[in-house]
Amino acid sequence: MPIPGMPQPHQIQLTGEYRLHRYDGHYELALEGYRDPAVYENSEGIFDRDKIPDLEYVRWMFAYLDKNGELYFIEALENGEYVPVGDVTVKDENPPLAIWRGEYRGRGLGTLVMKAVIDRLRELGYTRIRNSTVYKWNESSLKMHQKLGFKVVRETEREYFLDLEL
Repeated sequence: MPIPGMPQPHQIQLTGEYRLHRYDGHYELALEGYRDPAVYENSEGIFDRDKIPDLEYVRWMFAYLDKNGELYFIEALENGEYVPVGDVTVKDENPPLAIWRGEYRGRGLGTLVMKAVIDRLRELGYTRIRNSTVYKWNESSLKMHQKLGFKVVRETEREYFLDLEL
């Protein structure tokens, strides 16, 4: 519970097919996803094969995100059961979102999840998302952010930083 006095929901239903499920300590479920080049390059900015995320990296990252926001697994309904396909953290500065499984990318799931992040932050009384960071090579993430109303407020050689007034 990173926001004092505000309990984190156990689930946030997105559609009948998708939901956010509160992180339950099982960071190992994310390891395979974070070892996918599409994830570690676009989400983590890692291109050095010697630095591909391992279990300790994922454990540390999830501990940090869980302490500093509302961490959720993104789950999809498969064969009558919800299974994790990504993760997202609700926080007002750089809310990270990763879709681990390729078959769920490019289908609007990221947009659906980011809309839920925006709604949850509004519910918590926030008025702005700051410094949502997108690597310049991640064109689909930049397009999603801009479609939702985020504006580029600064950039570096590798990154865009976007803000959204809620």
